Amino acid sequence: MAVSKEVRYAMVRAAALKIQKRSKVRKSNQRLANEVVGLDRQDYKSDVRWGDEDKFVNNLFSDVRQSTHNEEWN
Repeated sequence: MAVSKEVRYAMVRAAALKIQKRSKVRKSNQRLANEVVGLDRQDYKSDVRWGDEDKFVNNLFSDVRQSTHNEEWN
């Protein structure tokens, strides 16, 4: 039984997509596991992400930032 090029390509593509999806799920699960470990250790300052940067800077350096801002505008 001969398999046409189109069918063979479709089979290879389906297999490749399945492997890529499994890889994405594995990476996502690993990232989630790392987040859980960080929360368990309660070590929030060890890994500052870009999304948390503004909150981190405001909490620790708000007085310096405000005084600098006042100096620039006065």
